[in-house]
Amino acid sequence: MEPQRPRPKAVVAALAVLFIVTGLGFAAPLLPLDGAQALAQRLDAFSDRPWAPAAAVAAYFVLATLGAPQVVLIGALVLVFGPFGGFLWSWTGKMAACAFGFLIGRRYGAGLVQAYQSDQLARFMAALGRHGFWVSAGIRLAPTVPSVLINIAAGATPIRFWPFMAGTALGSVPKMALYALGGAALLEAVRDGGVLPWLGVAAVVVALVVFPLAVRRWRARA
Repeated sequence: MEPQRPRPKAVVAALAVLFIVTGLGFAAPLLPLDGAQALAQRLDAFSDRPWAPAAAVAAYFVLATLGAPQVVLIGALVLVFGPFGGFLWSWTGKMAACAFGFLIGRRYGAGLVQAYQSDQLARFMAALGRHGFWVSAGIRLAPTVPSVLINIAAGATPIRFWPFMAGTALGSVPKMALYALGGAALLEAVRDGGVLPWLGVAAVVVALVVFPLAVRRWRARA
């Protein structure tokens, strides 16, 4: 099987992110300082509430189940809780969403998967039935199918719940950690306007582009 070539959409998306990041770098000194400080104070006050983590996990669960972009959800939680808290509560919310999707797939999966059937999804389901844990982890490292469909499709296969969840938990860490680090670096760059935070943002963007491509190439050769 030949290694997959970088898809045009991925390249365009990466260039768009780099363009936005660069634009924010030039615009950072023009941001209203008083407004930014007031927003930061409100977010800090919210994050200190005892129910804030539970509310964040619940919001992530609902929005992720509805198919909201992961990078947006993680970025929002990083804004409120910082990089570690944002990652932790995002990861927890994602695990809840994946578990829910799996159970939906186990109950109603055949009809739902058939409605969105594709060659990629069929190959994923076949591989998942044979090598559940490793395929569940690998598909999170370099997704080729939307997460909502992955969860439902997994429920429609013979894979057991806990191997699926263990693989999902492990495979989700690298990309979500990169999103959290990138979000934190972006906030620092916008707030301070220094060179080093923007270099950190650029490094994360490059890693988010290169890492999935490397995983897909390795997977194609395996």
